[in-house]
Amino acid sequence: MTPSWRSLLVMPDRATNDDTASTNAHHTKLGLMSTPDTTWNELVDSHRMSVQGPNDAIPDHQPKAAVLGCADARVSPSIVFGQPAGALFEVRIAGNTASPTALASLDYAVGELGVELLIVLGHTGCGAVGAAAAGICDGHLAPVVEPICDVVRKNPGASVDELVTHSINATVNALTQHAGPTGTAAREGRLMIRGAVHDLLSGQLEPTDPQPNPEPAT
Repeated sequence: MTPSWRSLLVMPDRATNDDTASTNAHHTKLGLMSTPDTTWNELVDSHRMSVQGPNDAIPDHQPKAAVLGCADARVSPSIVFGQPAGALFEVRIAGNTASPTALASLDYAVGELGVELLIVLGHTGCGAVGAAAAGICDGHLAPVVEPICDVVRKNPGASVDELVTHSINATVNALTQHAGPTGTAAREGRLMIRGAVHDLLSGQLEPTDPQPNPEPAT
């Protein structure tokens, strides 16, 4: 039986029964097994307790960097990089791939906000990469996994975590070749694009080493 995408979300290469039990206990502690109503009320109450009060004016929107990250709830770019609200322009999509919508948002960050650093942030045990590695490349998941499935086809025998790195590098190359403001700025040296993997076990951040192709996409 083909595994579901959901079954691949917990560390496909390294998950153990202890890991699963620990994850379930953590979810229970966070209230993730409660009803939608109670979760909504909890979030609203938390907001009310944390709000700092009204601002005198709308804060400036001047992020120091943009991040194309995975939508995985365990990998928040602001937390990974220790940044406050407003510091990062975050675009998140399962598998951190350069979808048309993601590219449009990044083009806004680069072309309108003047961002000069773009980080492609992936993570170990990525469910989208695990799904692609398991051959789940069509159906309703296709828009997310198809770019990663292409990476899988080009790297036969690679582990999920190896594919995470390969996929990040492929995305960096795609961004560099993009015909819009993001790719143009990268090729002209006005934008640095870097890739990195966040390890969910160690908490460490490991930069990747892509070999960018400077030629624009046709």
